[in-house]
Amino acid sequence: MNNERGNVGLGGDGDEITALYDVEEAFGVELDYSSADEWTTVGDVWKALLKQLPDGAAERPETWSHFKEALCRETGMDPKRIDLKSGLIVEDGHWVPVGHWTELLWILAIGVAAVVWWMS
Repeated sequence: MNNERGNVGLGGDGDEITALYDVEEAFGVELDYSSADEWTTVGDVWKALLKQLPDGAAERPETWSHFKEALCRETGMDPKRIDLKSGLIVEDGHWVPVGHWTELLWILAIGVAAVVWWMS
């Protein structure tokens, strides 16, 4: 996968969910996903994280570094190569919002649960 711009390298195949959980776990918070369908850049997730952190946490340089490390853990991309404008997910060269994939995964989970219920 091309990472010239310094994207996170998520493939939109569910790894974006793991990456967001890694961020939540690293900071002991739960992100507000109400606007996740608009998240296309590292900066979008950073803003969501900042809303959940205590006052003053954003000013500490280690917060930004810790965030980038957590976000890149799933793909193994170099966190030093990403910035606020870096993309999250790439599919055929186009950035795709995170929310569309999370919605799809929820629909699939509900479908599987319905099939299991029907079969029992």
